Amino acid sequence: MRQRDRRADTASWGGAMPGLRHRLHATFVVPLQSDRRHLDVLTGIRGWAALWVFLYHVWSLSGHPDFSVAVAGITVDFTPLVAMGGAGVTIFFVLSGFLLASPFAEWRAGRRERPRLGRYFLRRVMRVFPAYYAQLALLVLVAWWGSGQVLIQDAGAWVRHLLMLFMPPPLGVEPSINLVWWTLPIEFGFYLVLPLLAFMLTPRQVLWLLLGCLAAMYVWRHGVAVSLADAPLQMRVHAAYQLPGSMDSFGMGMLAAVLHANRARLPRWLLPPEGSRALGLLGIALVVAAVYWLSGRRDEYWSDNLIFYAWTPALSLGIAGVLLAGAGGAGVLRRLFGNRYMVFFGLASYSYYLWHLPLLRWIVASEWFQAIESARFVWLLAISTPLVVVVAALSYVLVEVPGMRFHRRSGRAQA
Repeated sequence: MRQRDRRADTASWGGAMPGLRHRLHATFVVPLQSDRRHLDVLTGIRGWAALWVFLYHVWSLSGHPDFSVAVAGITVDFTPLVAMGGAGVTIFFVLSGFLLASPFAEWRAGRRERPRLGRYFLRRVMRVFPAYYAQLALLVLVAWWGSGQVLIQDAGAWVRHLLMLFMPPPLGVEPSINLVWWTLPIEFGFYLVLPLLAFMLTPRQVLWLLLGCLAAMYVWRHGVAVSLADAPLQMRVHAAYQLPGSMDSFGMGMLAAVLHANRARLPRWLLPPEGSRALGLLGIALVVAAVYWLSGRRDEYWSDNLIFYAWTPALSLGIAGVLLAGAGGAGVLRRLFGNRYMVFFGLASYSYYLWHLPLLRWIVASEWFQAIESARFVWLLAISTPLVVVVAALSYVLVEVPGMRFHRRSGRAQA
């Protein structure tokens, strides 16, 4: 019924529309008119995660400008809020833990039927691979057509790229074509592991699950810190945050999913309905505190220090609080993240994440940008934003949406 209603709304908008305009309206405008405000908030938070990563790369490629402001003789440094944009990846991980674990947590709470694993895996594959394959093909073809450059040299490298094995050799390959690809196997690895953890998504067992996630993170990261102590930083980053090393973030998301699924059964002092606003503000405060904490101690982070193991759990805990408050209907978060602009970025966040860095690098490599001597951050932000938005929207409409429709049709056929 919901799909028929959406098609009716789309058909009534301005009469007959050209194909692309029709698709843009159906995939962006109609969802923005949704009254499921808690889902809009979560979608907007995903959009903010993509934008935060984008802002970080704009800042990095424009020469690391300083954003300190003097107010009444006091200097306030806003630079960490841009320079720590890599935290957007952690938001993606916690959000995935929350959203994907929620159906399993609701099943364990007796609120719905058990999710069908066949449909679950098909949906995950069709959500991730089509947009990635489309980008891989385009980047390889453009490099070969424009300069004769062969980006992937042999069959083994092709297999690793097709399987998204972006991890340190010999098992994987470094994502030299597009550096953001290194997070894709981490995310997909969690998709594979989650059904195995579903039996622990209950209030009595979820704390043990979280402790196991934290233990896996510590053991993995400690092994990387010791064995790759002299390796290049990029290799250590990609190795340390492979799936065992990122389970703390996914674990916080799963904890939030269990709390939300069992909200009516929990003591009011633990998760009061009227406390959503306070929980959201507390979560935001913890995220900001974590950002400034790491910004002042970056030199210690890769020295097997406490912050190496405690920072992402602290950041993820704050994000989980924001997600719980947003799912609970906190008005302040609805205004921040549930507005139509953030929801737009959230809908196209995956394509936005995939395409922003190649487009930024193309702009930065151009001769006219190299000639700019001042305000590079402003110029790069102004030039790249509309370009990335258009490319991401096209990728979402032309690639992601058909993939999502395919798994829906397949699911109905199986039913």
